[in-house]
Amino acid sequence: MLRNREIRLFALFCLAVSAAGCAAAFAVSPAAGAVAAALCAVLCAGYAVFTAWRYRQIARLAEYLSGVYGGGRALDIRDNTEGELSLLKNDLYKITVTLQQQADQLRQDRGFLATALGDISHQLKTPLTSALVMTDLLADPVLPPDRRSEFTGRLSAQLGRVQWLVGALLKLSRLDAGAVTFQKEPVRLEELVRRALEPLQVQMELQNVGCRCSCPPGAAWQGDGAWTVQALQNVCKNCVEQMPRGGTLTVTAADDPLACRIVVEDTGGGVDPEDLPHLFERFYRGKNAGPDSAGIGLALAQGIVQAQGGRIAASNTGRGARFVLTLPKTVV
Repeated sequence: MLRNREIRLFALFCLAVSAAGCAAAFAVSPAAGAVAAALCAVLCAGYAVFTAWRYRQIARLAEYLSGVYGGGRALDIRDNTEGELSLLKNDLYKITVTLQQQADQLRQDRGFLATALGDISHQLKTPLTSALVMTDLLADPVLPPDRRSEFTGRLSAQLGRVQWLVGALLKLSRLDAGAVTFQKEPVRLEELVRRALEPLQVQMELQNVGCRCSCPPGAAWQGDGAWTVQALQNVCKNCVEQMPRGGTLTVTAADDPLACRIVVEDTGGGVDPEDLPHLFERFYRGKNAGPDSAGIGLALAQGIVQAQGGRIAASNTGRGARFVLTLPKTVV
């Protein structure tokens, strides 16, 4: 305690004042001097005891911080009594809890990143391996023209899959980093649905999947058309991939004063009830997922919709799956 320079100086000041007071009191009378000396002794002893108690409290706080720094959990040291030590305890508790929460989140992020990198490498490895095999086969000079055409088509499909995976992952990373600025512009729902379904026409024709659309004329929404098209396209693509030949995709749009709602339904038999709570998780592949499913499309769709204040939900109907995209007209 006395190693503290401020304490030593204050103690010397108190001793000097006490000595001067006692000397003045003794000059008046011996009795007054004795009383003054006793009072000074009591005050100095009280100050010493109080200072020692404060040092013990500070030492406990130092041990607490040392334990937290060493990896221990933050204990509840909050004190509701008035005083500067109580305020210090409360502030230290808030800071250590906040830092511990940040450390826990960082550990979770590291774990998620490791898992995500493993999933990404696995998703890219399959089409790249297939593309390399196709390339080796195409290098054969005696390969028949019909087989060459077949392998070229397969190679193109695999490269297209790699391109889609990389593009989706880049979009997800931009959303995570908050690097996307969503526009606020009028978007006609009819145009939104048309743009979302246009890239899927060839795939639907190959699978003989019919498409029925219903959209009220003039229905519009204020938002980012390009990103919302991507979200709706991913949902429709997921439905088409889950349907057998001859299925039907139904897209119904509606609006009211509060929000626009786009309902996408398929006839693919629905989603397994155990998969429904995890359907929008990244890299999650349900029981009925196809071999080419990467578990990215629906996660990206949810990220885009939620970033614009909306929500997306999935459920089952009697014939298949239903996805409802709710896009608010006014964010409250």
